[in-house]
Amino acid sequence: MVNRKLAFANAVAVGALAVSFGTGAPAADLPRRSPPPIVMPVSPWAGFYVGAHVGGVTSSETLDFNGNTDPGGALGGLQAGYNWQIAPLWVAGIEGDFSWTNANGSIPAAQFTSNHNWYSTFDGRLGYTMAPGWLVYGKGGAAWMNADYNQIGTASVNDTRTGWNVGIGAEYLLAPQWTVKAEYNYLDFGKDAIGAFGGLGVDTQVNQFKLGVNYHFMPGTLFGRW
Repeated sequence: MVNRKLAFANAVAVGALAVSFGTGAPAADLPRRSPPPIVMPVSPWAGFYVGAHVGGVTSSETLDFNGNTDPGGALGGLQAGYNWQIAPLWVAGIEGDFSWTNANGSIPAAQFTSNHNWYSTFDGRLGYTMAPGWLVYGKGGAAWMNADYNQIGTASVNDTRTGWNVGIGAEYLLAPQWTVKAEYNYLDFGKDAIGAFGGLGVDTQVNQFKLGVNYHFMPGTLFGRW
């Protein structure tokens, strides 16, 4: 009787070992799970943006032999650009803007008026991000302007001129996709001869002061990251 009990116990033990080996081997053969991929944070500055601005204009505009018109006034316009996060704290980008203006000036003694109609720039930008939510930047590139020059009883001409510009600004992340900015631009159009006035030389430099707002498109949308 004792021998039968021992034989039964041995059989149970052998069966348990067989089951444990049978179930453990496949588990050992299962592939190990890879760790989840590291998700890099999305830069709030990178990508495409559009916006609008308002501000003011002062200028220095000198005419040969006649003095200065120095047009000044208000401006308002639109801008669009694209940014790349090139390093953890550095942002590079391109931007174009167009500003309508009512800047005007005159030389009463010469009965001469200068009315600036619009300015436009196309720039490269380089910015440095600062906590909490600030971007400070510099910019520079090409500039264009359009103006009406008029001398009573002599001639009137509309002229579009080309120059260069530099600027500085600061932009603040107001909400996940909205920023506000303040910016100063210096535009230099040099000295051009206005043919309708017998080659009269006009030398123009413009100071722009802008306040603006930008909407930044989220990555993955129609205008997201390239």
